[in-house]
Amino acid sequence: MVNIRLIAGSLAFSAPLFFGPSWAQPADLPIPPATTTTYPAGVAVGKSDKGPAYINGRGQVLYGMDMRILLRWSPNPAQFCQAECAKHWQPLLAPPAATPMVAYPGGFGERRSAPGTTPPPMPAGFVAPQNAPDWTVIEGPQGRQWVYKGWHMVFVRRGEKPGSAAFDGADNYMWNSLKFVPPMPKLVAPSGIVPALVAGKYALADAQGRLLFTADCAADCAKLRPFSGGYASRGMGDWAVDINGDIPQWTWRGKKVFVSQADELPQSAEVLRP
Repeated sequence: MVNIRLIAGSLAFSAPLFFGPSWAQPADLPIPPATTTTYPAGVAVGKSDKGPAYINGRGQVLYGMDMRILLRWSPNPAQFCQAECAKHWQPLLAPPAATPMVAYPGGFGERRSAPGTTPPPMPAGFVAPQNAPDWTVIEGPQGRQWVYKGWHMVFVRRGEKPGSAAFDGADNYMWNSLKFVPPMPKLVAPSGIVPALVAGKYALADAQGRLLFTADCAADCAKLRPFSGGYASRGMGDWAVDINGDIPQWTWRGKKVFVSQADELPQSAEVLRP
């Protein structure tokens, strides 16, 4: 049997069904999945000691300075990293001709507005951080620089070795390595089936986060829990409902689908992939 365990709402494997350890951004500051595979010049996805991450051309891990953390004590989070901060952190500068797309205070200052007052308006042509695409530009203390997901001003820790993410979570999670979360796959599947990130790859799970799989279960099918579908359920794409057993059971590409139980899978398990 293959052992599995749940971590932060996703599935991680301790046997070689999947490769590499599981990882997650700190739970209080999650980074959503990427939405593009186009990155700024010199930026790529590479290896870090915390898993896949964005790196620069020297292989150094990119960090995000989370401006939400700074709202408590900085009048303008975008201008925070000066003096002592700038001795240790090098901004990922955008081309001088790049057009800023996010700005302070518009979109950042809501929680700082006095009760009963209107938050500062969003400048024309700018987007709110929570609505920003993956890579945007902001005016930083050393010029225009890249921002990831609208909140994370992008820096490199000066002198850090390639692949090292030693400062992940530093200063009460103000600094977080920019871990690469792959874009969410588009599913053609019945409702209640969701993608789950497992060791950097997506698998399919039920609404409770339990892994879905097929198996060569001639010897132990009775020990497996069928992934049930209602009698009125309709198939779609690779999915259909087999009504010949004791209960209706979903099939995937003609194979019966089971749902993970407790912490183990049979060795013959084929995990469903989007």
